[in-house]
Amino acid sequence: MRFQSVHNLATTGAMDTTTWDVLVAAARKHQVDPMSYNVVYVKKSLPETLKLYQNGRVTFISYVNTGIPVMPTDNGTYPVYLRFTTQTMSGTNPNGSHYSDPGIPWVSYFNGGDALHGFIRYSYGWPQSLGCVEMPFTHAAILWPHTPIGTLVTVQ
Repeated sequence: MRFQSVHNLATTGAMDTTTWDVLVAAARKHQVDPMSYNVVYVKKSLPETLKLYQNGRVTFISYVNTGIPVMPTDNGTYPVYLRFTTQTMSGTNPNGSHYSDPGIPWVSYFNGGDALHGFIRYSYGWPQSLGCVEMPFTHAAILWPHTPIGTLVTVQ
């Protein structure tokens, strides 16, 4: 997905003929990925934290909030597949009521409707979200440039 994104191809994550041709051409020209290799690790044990690894080294740490027990953030490793600098997030609360939160900044979707993003809370470090990984706005702004399409997010 990241290779496809860097080369302005559809970011499907599937190896199609076009992707293969561009990959072979890049290899022949000895082109390498212009960005560092980044991985995001989200730890759900308390206090909940997020670590950004760039080329194998931790470069950023933040307290975060993951999903509450009735709407948990699923464990696993997922690629970032969609990003927004800001968007309105909407959905259904566990009690059946609906929410619509405008102006959510620095959004990187990694598993269905789950995303890394900024969100204003009184505190961070424990489950409070509906499945997303929330962090302070300033921390989300630092992280977002390092989560291009294809960046792996591991939740444990």
